[in-house]
Order: sequence, then structure tokens, then C-alpha cells
Amino acid sequence: MKLITPFFILLILTFVYQGCNSKQNNADIVFTNGFVYAVDSVNTKAEAVAIKDNTIIFVGDDDGVQKYIGDVTKVIDLNRKMVLPGFIDAHCHSISSYRYFFELNLYGMKTYEEIQSAIKKYLEDHPDAKYIKGRGWSNTDFPKNGPDKKKLDELVKDIPVSFSSEDGHSKWVNSKTLELSGINNSSNNPEGGIIERYSGTNEPNGTLRENAADLVYDIFPVYSIEELMKGLEKYQEMVSAFGITTIHDAYLDAQSNETEAFRTLEKNDKLRMRFRASLYIDPEKSVEQIQSLIDERKKNSGELFQTNSAKIFVDGVVEGGTAYLKQPYQHQSKNYGELLWNIDSLSKMCSALDKEHFQIHVHSIGDAATSVTLDAFAFAEFQNGKRDSRNSVTHLQLVDKSDIKKFKELGVIALPQPYWFSKDDYYYNIQVPYLGQKRADEEYPMKSFFDEGVVVASSSDYPVTIPCNPLEAIQFGITRSEFNTTDPKEILWPEERVTLEQMIRSFTINGAYANFLEKETGSIEVGKKADLIVLDKNLFEIPVTEISKAKVLMTLFQGQEVFVDSTFSEIK
Repeated sequence: MKLITPFFILLILTFVYQGCNSKQNNADIVFTNGFVYAVDSVNTKAEAVAIKDNTIIFVGDDDGVQKYIGDVTKVIDLNRKMVLPGFIDAHCHSISSYRYFFELNLYGMKTYEEIQSAIKKYLEDHPDAKYIKGRGWSNTDFPKNGPDKKKLDELVKDIPVSFSSEDGHSKWVNSKTLELSGINNSSNNPEGGIIERYSGTNEPNGTLRENAADLVYDIFPVYSIEELMKGLEKYQEMVSAFGITTIHDAYLDAQSNETEAFRTLEKNDKLRMRFRASLYIDPEKSVEQIQSLIDERKKNSGELFQTNSAKIFVDGVVEGGTAYLKQPYQHQSKNYGELLWNIDSLSKMCSALDKEHFQIHVHSIGDAATSVTLDAFAFAEFQNGKRDSRNSVTHLQLVDKSDIKKFKELGVIALPQPYWFSKDDYYYNIQVPYLGQKRADEEYPMKSFFDEGVVVASSSDYPVTIPCNPLEAIQFGITRSEFNTTDPKEILWPEERVTLEQMIRSFTINGAYANFLEKETGSIEVGKKADLIVLDKNLFEIPVTEISKAKVLMTLFQGQEVFVDSTFSEIK
């Protein structure tokens, strides 16, 4: 009998090792024959991507990916379809999904008659309702002092009714709601809020702006954890179809059912995307409230849900006459809007938050509000020293040109909503008469931020924007005009149009950077999470006016299919 020599033992072990190692390199999913736009530092273009577990293990050409294909690898021939990183919505309100999906939805209703018809139908379907809540009416469809409570009283007298405007900054309520909340002819406007009244009288007309809307909060029950979870699951289903894999929820209350709903979903493995969030800061409370945010941040340390940011409202909105401006409103010569903070208190709050290493996420519409915000950030930096804080300012409807340089100097991130970059009903019915032609024509800068080297991360402000489809926003950012409009006079500030490359970055890697996630997601690179989307069209090969018509065929989150269009199933 021949003995096995050491050489043969080594040879056998080598074959076994190579076989095992080959299996270890086998990908779970391989995309081939595609147009992969990586959105890395050099905007790499590739043909193929390989994914194992939840991670990208290869980006390159079709020949190079072959070694990652094993017996059980799922191989998808893209037939030259486009692959992008998953979209990131850097400012939205996913927690409001319960309101959108399960309350009375007024979006798109423009007349009292339409809304009254919807209320009648709601009462028929809910005969035992103890209250009615909803959202979606638009300031453009009603007088400047808002919709009338009498139109609600005609149908609902005995139970409270509250409808939030589509921008979330005003409420329309009936007389019963005013009665229960103690709002009457002798009520004064709260600080930072407006109780709208009938012309020439002190009688409240049913419209409450900004902080005045909070006066009716306590007469309606809070949402249960189960209700909020139900809304978030519907939200995930909706935005996965838009290719969104990460969002920043810009307003959660600490120690509330809201944060508990996210934690419970993550614990039960029901989060299908990545959530970062900001915790609300109350301007009426001192810096002592920060301890509550610290305690909340410790609870929310999961992989998918974290609350590392604080939300501050510095002003209101133009349509309510509450955005804080450097020059008065066109239609109200003495009104500069509402600064919702004492300037000294704002600076101290920002400094205290920065000291505890919170990001600061600020709502600012008016040019004066943004200037005050940047001053507060500068004060925080002076007090605590410079750090990688990545504070952000969202909305940025009016911005003083000199302040854009300050964004760069302070490392502040700009969070615009490109969905709003057009001459729409708001432009003609609100912005021009409220701001005057010049200011209305110089709204929502974007290119200026890019030119200055500021990180720009795009967002929807959902449910203010419905649908929150990033492909629509990408087209708006490039054209700055309404769909199907060819008249050059209908372009909103044409000098601020940006490129397709910039828009894609604003919805991917820049959104990741804004949330300290750029090492994890936002681009298609080896070692990053496999957050990818497949589009039916290559955005670089179609007219820019067709971008909004492109379609997401597949969305992968951490290597898992969270959305597949039925037509794509047939193509594979």
C-alpha cells in the first residue's frame, strides 16, 4: 500500500481551501449589464455590482463580477438599466403618516364644497366619532386670514374638528374646538402665534397660525404606539416604491409614543429602511430640557433608528405672514413676521446643544431667520470650539447672499425642498402678493450653495409634499419650472438651476453626510451597505423633462428587496 506523501496532503488541503474560499466569495445577488452610477468621489460608472449579506463586495465590469457568481447566486441582467444608491430624504415627517393614511385627508380639495362633502362621507363612515382630525387644506385656496369656522359648524357642531394645513403651520377648527380650548373674543395672540379673526372684529374665525395652533392640542387624544406603528409601516411601503432607503424625521417629541413606536418596530424587525431623527426643542423652556433629549438619545441607539439631532423652529411660513424677514411683507407694511425665539435664548440653546454634541436642525423660511440662526451657530462654535457638528438649516426660501458664505465657513448643511422650485399656485397667489415681485423671483437658491462648496442635501418635507418622489424633485431642481411648461418666463430664478449630477448627489451621498452616514450608505462602493435602486431609464440619456416619468423598478435596503415593481419581475 502506497503512503500519502506530504505533497499530496498539501495539494488536497489547497483544493479544499480554495473550494471553501470560493463559496465564501459567492455573492447573494449580482447585477450585470447595467449602467451603475456610483456617486462616489469621482462619479464612477460601472456595469456590475455584487452583494453578499447586506454589503457591496464588488463594483466593476461584467467580466470582473463573474468570479462572485456561485450556484445559488441570484443574477439579474439589467439590460442596461440604471442603478443608483438608495435615495435619502434629509428632512421629512414620517411620524405624520398615521394622519395621512388614517385621518380625513383633504389634499387636493380646493373648495369648501369639496371639503364639506368629504366631512359628510366621514361622518357616515364614523357615526360614533368623538372628534374629527385631518390635514391637507391649502392657504392658496382661501382668504389671507384663512378658512372659516362657519363652514365646519354647518356640519359639525357638537364634537371638535381640527384640520391642519398642508404645510402643517396652521389649523382650521370649528366653534366647538375653540370653545373647548377657551379661545374667544378676548383671547390674545400667544407669543409666536396668530389667532385669525373676522375683519373688523375680535371674533376668532377658526384659523390658528403657528403657536396659536398649539392651544387646541390638549383637547384631542394622542396617538397610541400601535397607531403610529401602523402609519410608519404604511409609510415605509410607500417610500420604498420611490427608492427611498434612508430618511431624517425632522420633529419627534422626546419621551413620547412617537419614539417608542420606532423602537418597537426596530425591536420587532419591522423597519425596512434607516431612520435618523431630530427631537423637538420648546422655545418656552430653558436649556434644562436638553437632559430629556440626552436620555432619549441613549434609548435610541439601534442600528436603524437614532435621535442624534435637535429641532428648532426659528420662524413660521410666508403664507401665514410668520416667516421672519429683513424687509416687511408687501401686503402688511409693518409686519416682519415672527421670530419664535429671543435671540439671546436661541444662542444659549444652540451652545448648550452643541456642548452635548447634538446636531442642530433648524426650520428657517425668512432671510432674517437664517441670519439669526447662523449667528447662533457661530456663538456655539465660539463658546465650545470648532467641531464636526454638521448643523443644518432647512427650507431656505429667502436667503441673504452674504449668508451663503457663512454656511461654508461654519460647515452648515443646506436642506432645501426642490419640489417647490417652480412658479406654482403658491408663487402667484401667496409669494408675489406677500413678498413682492423681486423677492418672489429670488426664492429657493440652490446653485449658489453648490458654487460656494456648501453640502446640499435635498428633501421633501413630507407630508407637506405629496407624492414625495425624488425623481420629481430632481427634475424640478434642474428645470425650476412646472411639468409640461416650456415658457422661459415660467422658470423660477433660472440662474439657480443645477445639474443632474448635483441633484443626484443631493439625494444620495450628501444626505448620508448630513446624517453622519457617508461611510455606511449614500454611494455604491465596496464595503458599504447594499442600499440600491434600479430605474427603468438612464437619467443621463433622457430629456430632463422626462426624469419625473422615470420609474423605480427595484429597491434594495441592506441587500434585501423591499420593493420590486411587477413589470420588473417579468423582465428578470
